[in-house]
Amino acid sequence: MANYSDIRAEYAEALPGWQLVKRCVAGAREVRKHDIYLPQPDPENKSPENQARYKQYKKRAMFLNVTGRTRTGLMGAVFRKTAELTLPTGVDYLKENASGDGASLEQLSKEAVGECLDTGRGGFLVDFPTVKTESGVSSMADLATKRALIHFYDALAIIDWDEQVIDGVKKLVYVNLQESVTEFNPALLTRKTFKQNRVLLLIEGKYVQRVYKEGAADPTETTPTDQAGSAFDHIPFSFFGAQNNDASVDKSPLEDLADVNILHYGNSATVEESGFISSQPTLFITTDIDSDSFIKLNPNGMHIGSTRGYNLGKSGTATLVQAQETQLSRALMKDKEEQMLMIGARIVQQGSGAETAEAVRIRYSSDNSVLGTIAGNVSEAIKRAILDAERFMIGEPDEKGTVFWLNQAFFDETMTAQDIMAQVQLWQQGFIAKSDVRTNLRQGGVLEADRTDDKIDEELANQPPVGGSDEQ
Repeated sequence: MANYSDIRAEYAEALPGWQLVKRCVAGAREVRKHDIYLPQPDPENKSPENQARYKQYKKRAMFLNVTGRTRTGLMGAVFRKTAELTLPTGVDYLKENASGDGASLEQLSKEAVGECLDTGRGGFLVDFPTVKTESGVSSMADLATKRALIHFYDALAIIDWDEQVIDGVKKLVYVNLQESVTEFNPALLTRKTFKQNRVLLLIEGKYVQRVYKEGAADPTETTPTDQAGSAFDHIPFSFFGAQNNDASVDKSPLEDLADVNILHYGNSATVEESGFISSQPTLFITTDIDSDSFIKLNPNGMHIGSTRGYNLGKSGTATLVQAQETQLSRALMKDKEEQMLMIGARIVQQGSGAETAEAVRIRYSSDNSVLGTIAGNVSEAIKRAILDAERFMIGEPDEKGTVFWLNQAFFDETMTAQDIMAQVQLWQQGFIAKSDVRTNLRQGGVLEADRTDDKIDEELANQPPVGGSDEQ
């Protein structure tokens, strides 16, 4: 029996960090579900009173979701401009429906960038609906209804993998993807959810896919083929990461921030508990009369804030004592807020009015370099996936005619007139091509990202000639 449910050691080691970030991003309701992020002040006391106190202690704690807000800000910086996208005719459907459920390539890229911020990794699988024929299983069918699709997998789904050096080249030879499948019964209006593992293998240089369904005796095995009917010589799965696009586990860019965010949550619980306790005054009395006499003189007991008077005897006194709130926990909270700003939360906070744009760029440089790497890695992974889809649909992939690149201009940096003239001069002198000029103009905000070279050339060809100044 294949060990298809086993997870890789690196996966198990990284899993707690991934869960921490994802729970922080989800918000206070999700964080409060897990006691590990807010330990009981007196964990050895198992009494019902202590359990009830802990429940109130946790309820009063405030979780300031800096991690989720930072993630939103970083995502907004990448997708403030549309991605550069050019596809050959045979796979142009991917623009609007890349995964078969209506998700466009840009929507897939948003999922990927978000996952890369959360966990530092993920991947895309290119697959083709298999069709049973008399000769077996083939990927070649009616292309009008059967299309190659790109499926996104988060880090939690990629439970195992392996790379080996073949003919001097490191190749991906094994990927185990754990999927959750829901079957709906229209007659009973019920749903049944089960797990299955989609195992991708490179066996003797040929790509093979096996699906191990929970409860099934044997897996379903297929050998996907390209447009010409030949087996793939590689697994059409593209990893992306926060540092590089190999199969190794990269550290989550948001994990450090989430760690401090949870500590800030603990300090908040202490502050709120202290405030709750110290805000309740306690009454202390002294009297020279015995308890029976005290009850006779004060039959209704003693009430703080009552309009009645009380008899405490000849030398009796009463004092309200209220504890002073400690400032230590508040100071710790403030320290952690500053630490979160240093780690990355500053990107969603407004700078001071006197701060120059250049100072902001310098201050944000470390965050932008990480974010730029993520945007570039996701772009490359999606392009590789598109090229594999082309192998299914049109045969030989068109690398030059395939463009997918996410925005990396995270600030408003419109090129000046001098910058534009310099680009034109470099082109006229033969140092760069016309396409390089247009690419730089897109990155500089002069041209829209979706204004491809073909669109520009087509409009120029249809324009009437510009009249000269010597017309009478």
